[in-house]
Amino acid sequence: MIRKAADIKLKVLPVYAAAEHLYYYEGPCRFGQGEALQPGFDGIMTAQMISDYNAKLKEIAPEGVEIMDHILLKRTDNWDNNEAMYDEFASVAAEADVFFAMNRIAVDDLMEEFLTRFPKTTVFNPHGSFSSTVHYASLKAYNPDYEFIAPITWETTIKILRTLRARKVIHNTRILCITRFGSNTSFSSVDAFHNHEDIARRLGVRFRFVNLHEFFEDLHPALPEGNITTPGRKTWNIDDNDMEEVKKITDELINGAENNYMDREQLEKSVKAFVLVRKLMDFKDCNGFTVPCPDACSTRRLNEIGFTFCLTHSLNMEDQIPSACEYDTAAVVSQQMLIAVSGKSPYMGNTIPVVYEDGQFAPNFALEQEEIDKLLATGDTSNIYYTQHSVSGRNYHNDNKGGKYDLRPFALDQGFGATIKYDFDQDKGQVLTLCRISPDGKKLFIGKGEIICSGGMNRGNCSHSVFYRVKDQYNTYVNQRIAGNHVSLVYGDYTDELSHLADMLGLEKYIAE
Repeated sequence: MIRKAADIKLKVLPVYAAAEHLYYYEGPCRFGQGEALQPGFDGIMTAQMISDYNAKLKEIAPEGVEIMDHILLKRTDNWDNNEAMYDEFASVAAEADVFFAMNRIAVDDLMEEFLTRFPKTTVFNPHGSFSSTVHYASLKAYNPDYEFIAPITWETTIKILRTLRARKVIHNTRILCITRFGSNTSFSSVDAFHNHEDIARRLGVRFRFVNLHEFFEDLHPALPEGNITTPGRKTWNIDDNDMEEVKKITDELINGAENNYMDREQLEKSVKAFVLVRKLMDFKDCNGFTVPCPDACSTRRLNEIGFTFCLTHSLNMEDQIPSACEYDTAAVVSQQMLIAVSGKSPYMGNTIPVVYEDGQFAPNFALEQEEIDKLLATGDTSNIYYTQHSVSGRNYHNDNKGGKYDLRPFALDQGFGATIKYDFDQDKGQVLTLCRISPDGKKLFIGKGEIICSGGMNRGNCSHSVFYRVKDQYNTYVNQRIAGNHVSLVYGDYTDELSHLADMLGLEKYIAE
């Protein structure tokens, strides 16, 4: 099963604690006057508090956050602390990922006993309860590793819940890796994760492997005697049902394109690779994908069969499944972070500053004249960046409309390898959030930009670009280089959520200012 980020829920258990006075009196443990001092009034106030907080939690809960039925820790002014209460709540506490805590006077000890008996990440209610500082200090003294979060606004609470869910998504990421020479890095992407076992231990990300040549054989209908690479074995070859799906997706791509420069037969070959990847991801229970493009290319089998993996990455990312070129496992996890905090589809690619010096753009960028004209037309040649590959999707706003795109071949001479060319010109001014995790999985680059224009719409190969302006080009470059080349991005500003996520995952932050 492919368990996408959207399928992973953060289960939040509201935990409330309150005392009820059995007698009429007032003093340091009993405030108020008149009816507020009568037995039974505390229960009314507690019920109102619970109702208000439950309603607020359901109102602000981000997508993917499930608010469970609350539990109430309670005592009377006999200072009782019933063991049966903890037994009753043990099973529901075990189901939760996070506690949302709130307590009134004279029950701090009840709340603390519950939180230490059933240690879970705890978010305390915002808006200045004295108990938040009480519990933070006490629980940290009890165990410095206890994760107790005390936001002071509901806005921050929303970001915290979104980030806690994102961490759970990362912990549940399983990457399908198609391998040729080795399982760690490709020859063309040495800044991918260096040590998969360490990444699994620290981040919870797992890696599942399929041999490249077995994949190639699965692109053909199954033979009774089995594939060449796995004779006599049942395999996951493309079948008639898969080909129906191939034709359906091909029709959708052609019908939605502004311009189509692909022969249908050639387009179907790339769609077929996508359908097979999804079939294998489903079998391997994976929700991320990568493949070593140049290593696969040099077998000459991509040329022989007539496809590239560009369209696979495009359609995966469009469906909010992280998918990266050149066996870049770090890019897959970076995309997953962005998907988890934003609920949007990412883009990825080679990312570098566009330097304007001595009256021209640096020649190593080999920009087309149309792109140069667009950049010069802004009247500002400073602080320009771009991200370039040919794996764009069709909808970055994640509405039901989608945007303008063309279909073009990757291979210029033979016309194979379908690529989507999304016209980023239509989103000029759109804010972008950038991120990439480092090869050791210990550092996170976080950046932000604003779209200037699209590039490479009329070219093949890895040429499709989105140009954007950052606040400080050199500062962005200095922070990016600690993480590597392929940077992932989404529409919108999610820098706060990524910063919180880095803290929760124990990552060192490199934030472009």
